[in-house]
Amino acid sequence: MWYGACPPQLIFARRRFRKVLLDPPSFEPGSWHGAGKLLLDPETGEYWLTGRPRMGPVKRGYGFEIYRSTDGENYSLVFSMGKEELSDYVGMTVQSIEGTQILRDPSTGRYMLYLSVDVAGENIAGRSNKVYESRWQTYLMTADDPAGPWRAEGFALECGMDYDSGEARDATIDIVDGRYFALYKARRAGEGKVNMALAMSGDGRNWVKLGVLKVDGNKQPEYFLLSGSIVAGCTGPVFIGTETLHVVKGAALTKHVSSYVIDYRRLNLETVFRAEWKPGSMYEHPEFPIHTYMSLTYSPDDGRWLMTVEAVDPQHSKEPGLNTEVDRLLLYVSEVS
Repeated sequence: MWYGACPPQLIFARRRFRKVLLDPPSFEPGSWHGAGKLLLDPETGEYWLTGRPRMGPVKRGYGFEIYRSTDGENYSLVFSMGKEELSDYVGMTVQSIEGTQILRDPSTGRYMLYLSVDVAGENIAGRSNKVYESRWQTYLMTADDPAGPWRAEGFALECGMDYDSGEARDATIDIVDGRYFALYKARRAGEGKVNMALAMSGDGRNWVKLGVLKVDGNKQPEYFLLSGSIVAGCTGPVFIGTETLHVVKGAALTKHVSSYVIDYRRLNLETVFRAEWKPGSMYEHPEFPIHTYMSLTYSPDDGRWLMTVEAVDPQHSKEPGLNTEVDRLLLYVSEVS
């Protein structure tokens, strides 16, 4: 018997590979698909999936896409936008797009789309030796329907603090007890150390940054990146997802999954669970199976957790690395009822 949030140990223990959701735009090194999040809309029963296609070191993350499904497994494209058009919305040149996600605001019913955008003054062309010269921020757009049209709302998370002067992006954002929680990637300008910071909001538009979190009362490792979902637990909001500690030739690559209670009052992550991710398909690299991004959503009608991961392909990749690997989006299913 267990209480509160579904134990992450159970979710990961029962996961089974289901299918490839999205192939990369090409199978040349540096071509990826993923960096999105899966949402089950409780009002309509529809699944909405965001994604970011990438091609090579110059084109980089060249757009974002939104897909719709009625069963959580078969998706059709309903909206896409290139970074050139997005630049017109943002009012700045968008050099690349990374983490994307969609939520539905309980106050207005409108959909909230969060996009990680590099708005540095020059395109660093995806070069691993220039990666820390980028300037990543999180942009917000809203719509009545995920198929569009989308309206620009401005930056939700900007590079405004010392600890996030280089990056404030790739956030895991979810709504718990009516509050928006954002675990986001924070990096000082010109430095390589990556931390997870916490921000909170009452409406998803106006955010209060609380600062860099500790892990079990201690400083975070030199490189520490979380990507997943936040659910409600009896002891507080609970993060479930990937934990990335390694950078390989400029790419943040993942070997582990983890779960933490988010103690937002003390700015601390309390460990619930941590384990090695063992590849369950032929589409995952044996040493570095995941490239950072994961999302989870629960379907109460059939007692399933649907899990998406951006996986490093072992066949088409030259080797793990920023411009040497090929990524595709995979679907795992965990039946817990």
